[in-house]
Formats: sequence, structure tokens, C-alpha cells
Amino acid sequence: MERLLAEKQRLAASIESKLNERELREARRDRHARRRPIPCGMTIHTGIGCNFGCLYCYVPEMGFPLKPAPYPLSGLQLVYALLVNPYFVPGSSGTLLAFGSVTEPFMEATVEKALEYLDATRRYLGNPQQISTKSVLDSNHLESFVKKADPRISVLLSITTIRYASVLEPGAPSPEDRFMFASKLAHRGVHVTLFLRPIIPGITDRELDDIMRRARDAGIRTMVPGSLRVTHGILRRLRASKVVDTTPIERRLPRPPRGGRDQVTIHETDLKELAARVARRHGLIVLPSSCSANIVAHRLACWACKWGPCGSALEPPKDDEVAEAAEVLGCRRAQARVKRNTAYVECVGDKRLADVASVWIETVTKMRTVVRPLRR
Repeated sequence: MERLLAEKQRLAASIESKLNERELREARRDRHARRRPIPCGMTIHTGIGCNFGCLYCYVPEMGFPLKPAPYPLSGLQLVYALLVNPYFVPGSSGTLLAFGSVTEPFMEATVEKALEYLDATRRYLGNPQQISTKSVLDSNHLESFVKKADPRISVLLSITTIRYASVLEPGAPSPEDRFMFASKLAHRGVHVTLFLRPIIPGITDRELDDIMRRARDAGIRTMVPGSLRVTHGILRRLRASKVVDTTPIERRLPRPPRGGRDQVTIHETDLKELAARVARRHGLIVLPSSCSANIVAHRLACWACKWGPCGSALEPPKDDEVAEAAEVLGCRRAQARVKRNTAYVECVGDKRLADVASVWIETVTKMRTVVRPLRR
């Protein structure tokens, strides 16, 4: 842990010397500099907005524009923003990086920025990279991607429907083009996972055999199923499409969406299990989540959530090693106990320190970590 902290400080100082005061201020104020990682890692915004117009997308309800624009930070600024983020852990076993959360990273308006960010984070940080896309790259951009990205990058290729893609994803490349792109990546040794997301009841589940067969034929060997999240706007758009019967969707809602921006994930355990059975029948390995694909692609081991263990065999740390790590991170009089896949830590420190320490220890050990601050 001491080595990681020292390396983070060294990297921050090195990047700081390459940026001017304005660039440093912009990076420090950016949300990448303070966001807490989510389960799939630290989401990296390569742009803002999207013009693919997918009817099931929740980005419009989040307030992002339909006209896409590249993210304003340079590659070096992004690296610096991550390095000043107290939650971020650099290195090959550090924070997972997930590109493409609120935009399509490979659309015309964002592809250059995506490649710049992939290059900068690989060159200076070395963290595991993952990118989610339903787009394709031309030959020049494909060669640039292979050259600039992490050699073990995990590519999630999103497919929801083949038959109704032109209606539900009007601005996106066709599924045929996406599978062809996946084949090109696979032939170059890139780890590609079929991201079956979102599963739309009555649509996706009726095309599973065709989707899995085409994925297998394209060289894809892993699959991650993903649920549909809806808002009032998404339900309205799907209903207006004339190809989606929203009644089964509404029956699966745990509750109706509240207000315009409220996103509700529908119950789809049965459809995910069906997708898993069909995928296995076609020879695909089923992974429980997007971060699992990142772990597998990078030959890491993780058991930080209920879906694990994922990847290689995990070697749990000893109690005293976890306690020592907490002390290095600033906690005082730390005591730790490792039980199954969870590290429990008690120490003197405030809630913010305990939160940062829990993220660092969980990131490094790849085990669920609970840090409870004690009163002085």
C-alpha cells in the first residue's frame, strides 16, 4: 500500500509539471477528480450526449444533450484528475476503468477523444481498461485503437435486437456491422464480450438463438446479460415504436417510475437465466456482470460482490496485512478480520477517511471491505 501511495504521488507530480495552471484548475474541478467508483470501476466520460437515438436509453432523462460533443479534458488532464481523486488507485491491479457510460465512445464526435483517453491512461497509469460500444471503427481507427489501448482491454459489444435494431436503435450501426467489427477485434487478439443489454421482454428473448449464434461465429467467447431500466420517457418511446408491447415490461416493474428522471430496473432474473442457458448451448461462457468481463480479460481475481468469485483463484490477505494497509492509509489503531470474501476493519478516523480506506483496500485485495470508524 505504501508503494501504491508513493507511486500515485510521483505520477501526480509528474503530470502536474506538464500542465499549465488553467489546465490544472480544470482537471481538479472535474468530476473525475472526486467521483467514488461504482461497482464496474471508475466510469470515464469520453463525451457528453449521444445521437444514436436508442429508444431504451436513459441518457436523455439524465439531462445530457442529444447532440454529442467530446469531453472537454485533454488526455493528460484526465490522468491528472484521476490521480488527485482520493478514491483512485493506479496500476494494473488498481481501479478498473470503464469507458462509455453516458455516451457512445466510438461515434464520430467522440472517437478521437476516446482514443486519446485510452492512450493516456494506458501510458501513464496502466489500469485495466474496458470500453462499452454498439458502434464500429473504420480501418484507420481500428489500427489506432489496437495500438493505443491496453493490450488486454475488455470490449463490451452491445446487442439488444437484430430484427428490430433499425427501429429501436435508429442511429447506431447495424448488428451485422457490429458482429463484423467484433470479428476483426477477435482476430487481433482483443477480448470481446457480448453485452446483451438491455434485455427487452418480448424482443430480445425471442432472438436469443440468433444472437448467440452470430456472436459465436464472430469469435466472441463470453456473454454478459443486462437488465432494462425504464423511465416514463422510455416507456412512452417504446410504446410509440409499435414493435414493443410494454405490458410485459410494466408487469415486471417493482414500482412505477417517480418523476421524469427516475430510473427503475425491471425484474428479469428469469430472462437472464434463459439467456445464460442459450449462450452456454452455443459455447459461450456466461459472466455475471460487466466488471467480471474486465477481470477475466486481465486475468485478475475478484470476489468483491455476491456474483463472485470471478477470474483467477483469489488469495485472501491475512488479518494483519489488512490492518497494516488501513494504518498506511491514515487509519489509527486499526484492527482487521478477514472472513470468507469480506475484510472487516475497525479503526480510529472520520467517516470520509474510512470510506476512502475501504475503497482502496477493496480495490487492491479485490475483496468486499467494510471499514467502521471508531470514536477517538
